[in-house]
Amino acid sequence: MAIPEQQLLLPRAWRERQAGQKGWYKAVPGYGLRPDFLAVQSDVWVRSFEGADPSTTVYLVSGPFACADNRGTDAEPVKTVRLPAGSCREGLVQQRVYRVSAGAAPVDITQQALPAEPLLSDADRKRYGADGARVQLDAGKLQFGPALRWYVDAGTTEKPEPRSYGEWGRLHLGFAVWNGERFEPRDTVPRVVWPCDPVAPGDASCGAYADAGRDPFIVVGASAQGVTATP
Repeated sequence: MAIPEQQLLLPRAWRERQAGQKGWYKAVPGYGLRPDFLAVQSDVWVRSFEGADPSTTVYLVSGPFACADNRGTDAEPVKTVRLPAGSCREGLVQQRVYRVSAGAAPVDITQQALPAEPLLSDADRKRYGADGARVQLDAGKLQFGPALRWYVDAGTTEKPEPRSYGEWGRLHLGFAVWNGERFEPRDTVPRVVWPCDPVAPGDASCGAYADAGRDPFIVVGASAQGVTATP
C-alpha cells in the first residue's frame, strides 16, 4: 500500500480491493527473531527479510514497476501484466527492494541491496543457442530460504556445459543470497540455502521437476550461517 503509484503502477484503490481478498502467505525461517513472510496477491508478490534490528525490515517486491506500452515488436521478450487503470495499459514486471524502518515510508534501496542483472556476451549466447533469450530471476525458492538465482534458457541441451544445470537446458548465471543486510552475489551455495521442493512420500529426495538433473552449483554438505530452511 505504501509504495507510491509512480513506482508500482497499480492504483491505490485497486490495491485496497485486492488486499481484502484471499491471498497466499507463508512463514519462512530467516535471520531475525521473527519469521520472514512470502505473500502473493494477484500479480504482485512480496518477500520480507528481517535483519538484526527488528525495527527495520527489507522487502523484495515483484510487480509492474515500468510501463511496457511502447515496446517494439522485435524487443526482447519480457514478462508483462495488464494494468487495471491509469495511462499505462501494460506493466513490465520487475523486482525492487525496499527498506522500512520503524513504520516510516518505504525507501527504494534496489541499487544498493540487489546485485545487477548478469550479462551474457553475444559469443556465449551464440555458443549456447540463447539468442533472443532474456536473463531471468528464479524466485521459486524464496518460500523455503533466502536466495534468488539468475539464469537463461539455452537452446542446446545435447551435452552438459560448464554453466548448465538441471534438465531444462538452463545456464546458471549466479545466485543472490540475503545475508541479513543485502543480497550478495555467489556462484555456489549450500543445499540449505537452495533447498529441494517437497516430494511425495516414497519419491526420491530432490526428485521434483524443479530439482531434477545435475546441479554443480549446489555444494552438498556445506552449511550456511544464520539461516535454516525446512521445506
